[in-house]
Amino acid sequence: MKNILTLFCLITLSGICSAGCMSGKINAVNKQLKMTAVSDDVKAEIMKLRDLGIENEHSNAKLAVKYFDEAMALMK
Repeated sequence: MKNILTLFCLITLSGICSAGCMSGKINAVNKQLKMTAVSDDVKAEIMKLRDLGIENEHSNAKLAVKYFDEAMALMK
């Protein structure tokens, strides 16, 4: 019973520690979006890609990174 409780605590702690693992990418997209002069259509596409990245952050990290990279590429 003690081992099960310890395992549960460790799993919970690891989940908490890894939360927001892509917050740096999210912040970079948000910051760049504020500083970039692009059309409203492009801004809408960037926000859509950012939101897709946030949705997939924990379920499919590779896809999330792809969305964040595509959003950044639209601002260059």
